[in-house]
Amino acid sequence: MVLMEKPIVSVAHDENIKNAVIKCLDSINLPDLNDKTILLKPNVGREAGSLLGINTNSEVVKVVFNYLKERFKARFLIGDSPIINTDTKKAFEQSGYSLLLKEEGLEFIDLDEPNPIEIDIPQGTVLKNIKLTGYLNEIDYLISIPVLKMHMHCGASLGFKNLKGLIYKREKTRLHHLQNPEAIEELKKKNKKIKELDVAIADLARVIKPDLVVIDGSYAMEGMGPSSGDQVRLDTIIASTHPIAADIVALALVQPDWNLSDVPHVEIISSRLNPSITSVKDIMTIPSDIQNFIHPIEPPPTTITIKYKNVHLVDVDSCSACLSTIFNLLKNNKDLIDTLFTTKSPLRLAIGKGIKDSDLYEDTYLIGNCTAMHKGKGCCFIKGCTPVESSIVKAIYDNVKLRKKKD
Repeated sequence: MVLMEKPIVSVAHDENIKNAVIKCLDSINLPDLNDKTILLKPNVGREAGSLLGINTNSEVVKVVFNYLKERFKARFLIGDSPIINTDTKKAFEQSGYSLLLKEEGLEFIDLDEPNPIEIDIPQGTVLKNIKLTGYLNEIDYLISIPVLKMHMHCGASLGFKNLKGLIYKREKTRLHHLQNPEAIEELKKKNKKIKELDVAIADLARVIKPDLVVIDGSYAMEGMGPSSGDQVRLDTIIASTHPIAADIVALALVQPDWNLSDVPHVEIISSRLNPSITSVKDIMTIPSDIQNFIHPIEPPPTTITIKYKNVHLVDVDSCSACLSTIFNLLKNNKDLIDTLFTTKSPLRLAIGKGIKDSDLYEDTYLIGNCTAMHKGKGCCFIKGCTPVESSIVKAIYDNVKLRKKKD
C-alpha cells in the first residue's frame, strides 16, 4: 500500500457523544456510498451490559448509521461474531442495542449464520488461510466501530483488532494456537513483546481492512481488557478512512508514553505501508493540536497475578477469553470461594495450551478445551472454549460436595 499524502484522522471530545461523532465524520471525506452495502461492525464480542467499555456503545453506532442514512441511499447491515458459546443477538440486546436493531433501514445479521468463505493468505507468516463470514462477498464498505480498550495479550484492541469478529465461529480460536517458532524468534529480535497472536492479526490485515474506522472512546476500558478491566469515561471519538492511522492516534491519546512496539500487531501492519506510519507526526490530525485530548489510562498489566491467598492459578499461553472468564469468576464468586477453600486447601485452577502435567495437583480444575489432554491429572475437567462462568462454578461446587460426602 502506498500513501502519497499524510493520512487524516479526526478527533472530537464532547459530553454529548452524538456531537462528537458528527464532528468527526464531518471532517472526513467519505466516498459516494449510494447503492452500496455497508456493514457497521461494532465490537459486541460478549454478553455484557452497556457503557462498561467491554462492547461498543450503541449510541455511537446509532449516530454513525443515521449520519450515513441521511446522506446515502444504501443497504445498511449491522453484525458481529462474538466469542464461542455466545448468542449474537443476545449479546447485542444485552449491550443496549435493542432499540437500534429496530431502526428502519438497518438489518441485523449474525456473521456466523451463512457458510464461511475461505481465503488464502500467501504472504502470511503464521496465518496461511482463514475462514471468514459468508457475508463478506456482499459487503462493499466495511466500517469498524471498536470500543477503545486495553488488551492483556495485544496491548490494545482498536480498529484492526475488531476485524477478528469477521472470522467464522471457532476459527477465531485458531489464532491463539498458530505456531511458527523460527519466524517469531526472528521478529522477537526487533520486538520482544511479539507473539503469534500479534502476527496472526497482522496477517489477517493483508487480506481485509476497514474502509472507515470510528473508534468509540465514550467509555473506554483500562487495565486488564478486553473484559476484566475498569471502565473510564473519555467522551472521545477518533475517526479516519486510514485505519492504522486511527489506531495510532487513539494510542497516542491514552498511552502517550508508548510507541508502536507496545502494540505489536499495529507495529507490523504499519511497517508494511509505504511510507510507513510510526507516530502521530506522520498523520494529519483534525484539529492539528490534539494535546487537550490526551487522557492517560491504566495500561494492561505486564504480569498476571491472583491476589487471593486461597486461589492458585496456573496459566500458560491462555487466550484472553479464558483468562477474562477466570478473573470474572473470582470477582463474582469471592464469597463462595472463601466458604469452600482456604490457604491450606486452596482452589487450584489451570488454563492455557502450555500447561504440563508437572504443573498440576490432583485437586486442580482444568478449565477449557486447551487443557483436555491433561484429563485425569486434575480433579475435574471443564470443557468449553471458553467454558461459561456458571458451568465452572457448578463444577467446583459439585466436586467439593462430592468430596465432602466421601470424607
